[in-house]
Amino acid sequence: MSLLTSVRRAVTSFGIVVLALLGGPASAQERPASVIPIVDVHFHYMPFMRPDALQERMQKNNIVLAISAGAIGGPAIGDPRTRDAEVLQLLGESYIPASGAGELYRAERAAGLSLFTDLQSPHRADALARLMEQKYAGRRAIPETFPNAENSSVDPLRRRRVPTDGPFFQELMKFAVQEKIPLPMHMEWHPDSVLQLGNLLRSFPDGVVVLSHCGKITVADDIRRFFEKHTNVYCDLGYRGAPLATQESTRDPNRMIYWPDGLFRKADIKPDWLKLITDFPDRFMMAIDDVHSWGQYDEVVAAIRFGVLDKLDKSTAEKVAYQNAINVYRLSPGILKKTDK
Repeated sequence: MSLLTSVRRAVTSFGIVVLALLGGPASAQERPASVIPIVDVHFHYMPFMRPDALQERMQKNNIVLAISAGAIGGPAIGDPRTRDAEVLQLLGESYIPASGAGELYRAERAAGLSLFTDLQSPHRADALARLMEQKYAGRRAIPETFPNAENSSVDPLRRRRVPTDGPFFQELMKFAVQEKIPLPMHMEWHPDSVLQLGNLLRSFPDGVVVLSHCGKITVADDIRRFFEKHTNVYCDLGYRGAPLATQESTRDPNRMIYWPDGLFRKADIKPDWLKLITDFPDRFMMAIDDVHSWGQYDEVVAAIRFGVLDKLDKSTAEKVAYQNAINVYRLSPGILKKTDK
């Protein structure tokens, strides 16, 4: 753990104590948002994680199901497919693995941008065939895709913008419609990307797109205008709150939407985003995304619970926490049984 991380955690803990002494928010045990079940629709199984530790953390935080956006793999830790399979073996119905994350990444590394634009790309055909084979082996999700991560990826390979309505995403959307599963997209809100996404959504009216990080660099009005035009697009709110978005928000304040309790600061959400969620309660879902320690996992959940869910009325909070995910991902309502008292 870095010194900076240790200091941040100490400051956060001290801030919560100070808020309590000053008559701040009620304790977690007294707040309904602390017990509502959550479906995590965008989760990356990270290198430091192990299946039993993930299971323990999910149970501790009442995360009833996690949908993989693609496990992080590598030579020293294994292929994403293998790592997701290890989690699935232990968690069973509480985990939906992703298909083809490693295959799609290797295809881009081999083909470059032609993977997205070449009508007859053999690399794309092979990668998509492997993705489909994995899907048919059992229930799976499409991993996070990256039509535009020019300024928001730590991986140089993905710092580019490709056609959101080009051959690659056309074929992926066909598959998503066929399987009745959403297509997740990490897409910065560049005008060309937005226009192309609109084209894709109109071409596939039965398809569903989930905007990873709700467009990443968006303001609430961006999403409001897009929601008004397109009924088959949804948002996950992963990586738009503290602590994950804290560093990014120093150079782009738009990236931070919500935050947990802190030093002399109550958990909250930006008013325009709160209004947007309230006006479109069926279009938002929660996500933990990628974290780098279990302590950070807990902090992200606290931001979700008290920066977002605690600010919504009960019906909207339930939709955003789990009901929208059940509807969009066609989940069994039975996943909530473990939370029954």
